[in-house]
Amino acid sequence: MSKMRRYEVTAAGDFASVLAVLTDHLGLRLLSLDEGQRSWLDTPAGTLERAETTLEFRRPSGDGTPTLTWAAEGRVLVHDPCVSSTPPVQSSELPDSPAFARLATLVDGGELVAGPTVNSQIAVLACLDDEEKTTARIIFDRSETIDGITLPMLLEVLPLRGYEDEASALEKKLKRSVALSASVTPMRELAQQGASEGRGAGSGEDGAALVPTMSAASAWRAVFQDLSDAITKSFSGVLSGNDPEDLHAFRVAVRRIRTILQDGDDVVDPESRDRFRHEYRWLGDVTTPTRDADVHLIEFPELAATLPPSRREELVPFKGILERHRADCHAAMTVELRSMRRAEFGTAWLSFLADDDAWTGCGDLADEPVLRIVLRRVEKANRQLVKNGRKISKKSPAIALHELRKEGKRLRYLLECFSPLFNEKALATILRPLRDVQDDLGEFQDTEVQANALLELAGELEGADDHSALMAIGGVIEQLGVRGAEARASFSKTFGQFDNRKVQRAFDQLEPRKKKR
Repeated sequence: MSKMRRYEVTAAGDFASVLAVLTDHLGLRLLSLDEGQRSWLDTPAGTLERAETTLEFRRPSGDGTPTLTWAAEGRVLVHDPCVSSTPPVQSSELPDSPAFARLATLVDGGELVAGPTVNSQIAVLACLDDEEKTTARIIFDRSETIDGITLPMLLEVLPLRGYEDEASALEKKLKRSVALSASVTPMRELAQQGASEGRGAGSGEDGAALVPTMSAASAWRAVFQDLSDAITKSFSGVLSGNDPEDLHAFRVAVRRIRTILQDGDDVVDPESRDRFRHEYRWLGDVTTPTRDADVHLIEFPELAATLPPSRREELVPFKGILERHRADCHAAMTVELRSMRRAEFGTAWLSFLADDDAWTGCGDLADEPVLRIVLRRVEKANRQLVKNGRKISKKSPAIALHELRKEGKRLRYLLECFSPLFNEKALATILRPLRDVQDDLGEFQDTEVQANALLELAGELEGADDHSALMAIGGVIEQLGVRGAEARASFSKTFGQFDNRKVQRAFDQLEPRKKKR
């Protein structure tokens, strides 16, 4: 068979009108027209993408049976019914057929994770010659992300072997009848781009999908989806462990989801909320040791630089201990992330986000305008932070500052995840000093945790004949103590810059002003 040609439909008009041109004007025969939801599956390492194949889980609208479609260059290799109503999470759950057995071999019996999910209308058409023989198949695909972002419509032409000339003639007719532009981007990539760039709600940098008048349930769902996309995007990097920033991005998204779930009472289905709060807490817990180990190594050069030059070489044996510790933590974390628990929880979460029924009448406040609900949650979080922040004194235990840090994160994540809803000037007035407070509290907490961890790891050096490395570590831990003390000492001033009239008044100005007509 010849190579598939892909085009983006740039013509004005909806799916139905373009389809009518293809069937009525160009005389193409409609073989099938399917509507429903589809998700692309791959291994965490992207095995199928590297092999230039795709695996789609399709859930049709209505009461139809879900299917799995394995394809290469637009050509279906196998299309079978799926026993389960949810995507498979292990290759052992693929349909029992010779074709899918080949697929299981390709992924080496590994895990399958869901990528982007879209709602689609897909028409498959045939171009017939005078003898009613098929010369080419045409796939017309119109999709949108689950939060309503419309993706470019694609038209793919697949010539049958021996009919290249007829397919070329068809392409000329298509270009005369429908505005097309050549494209190398498959729908899977368009869906990924639409999910991660179109909304931006979770990052607080774009968030075009969030508007003050949308329902609270729709807004919560959009934010969750954006954060889930961030987790999916970083997941393979987390498993490889090559770049610590992948795990950092992964954990930030996890913490934000936990915060938005926490503040989703009367908006999110309570049973689902409780379940996923528990699971995301577990996900945070199993990734914490590796992140801590990453921080030890990232900050090691800076910590070593606090020692006299003659002492820095003494730390070389300890750096090896840190590297082995990080490798052990990463190996243990990978086992958890590849576990059945993580796979089932991840699949359930994606199904929850994709299930319209789960977001209909799911709470007493679900249908309320989101801005009204979020402003109440922000006001409550700020009131708690201010109240407890004013209680902090020189005698306050470290745990009090740690709890205050969590309260600050809650407020910050609410503001950042729903940032498109707010007045930009008021938001900036609040976030600058709030982040400074977070930095102080984070420095105090992190130096304490790091000092304790380094002290414990230093125990591996106690049996050495040369105790110079132990002495050097003592100097590093002492410097961490100095940094922590400085952060604590500066807290009062930093918090005062947040807890002042200008910043607190900005909370009353978060609601955007209505434009004058």
